[in-house]
Amino acid sequence: MSEQARRARPEAVSPMLAALRAGTRDHHLALERDLGLPGRIRTRADLAAVLTALLGAWEPLERDLAAADWSGLRLDPRLGAATGLLRADLAALGVAPPAGGGREDGGVRFDTPARAVGGRYVLLGSALGGSVIAPVVERRLGLAEGEATGFFRRSGRAPGRDWRDFRVALTAREWSPAELAEAAEAARATFTFVGRTAARILRAA
Repeated sequence: MSEQARRARPEAVSPMLAALRAGTRDHHLALERDLGLPGRIRTRADLAAVLTALLGAWEPLERDLAAADWSGLRLDPRLGAATGLLRADLAALGVAPPAGGGREDGGVRFDTPARAVGGRYVLLGSALGGSVIAPVVERRLGLAEGEATGFFRRSGRAPGRDWRDFRVALTAREWSPAELAEAAEAARATFTFVGRTAARILRAA
């Protein structure tokens, strides 16, 4: 097969990725509506409030994903980690980030590789929306590129490569129907956790 033909051929989607996409479509849309980004960011104070709310959700999720069971998957347990970027953005705004480390009850379980995959899918996928949000916020607030928007831009990271590594790892393993369902359930729970946690922090701001 020629190189041109290979490029023209549609890319195969792993059953796991297909299950995650199909199983979270409504939750993804609901989270976008709940957060209302970039519309709710009109001032630097708004940006600080949103970043603080996202940090409250991201930090415990990333902590638990790093400690999850990734057996059988050639993936860095901290793939795509972005909590540090949230803290750096808050510092750029002159806002002291919260101490962190705590979490509300009812967090997401990542006690199997499939469930860990579901959680990582949500966090990695957020980089796509962030790349759209960042330039709007920068123009609106008169910020330089990447100024207090490092999380949205994933500054200094390689989100495209992270997503490729994730996709390849999913394709390299066979998943049972039960595992596909587990992953989708964990992804939905992750979307819910982010929305619930961020909304609670924004209400208190």
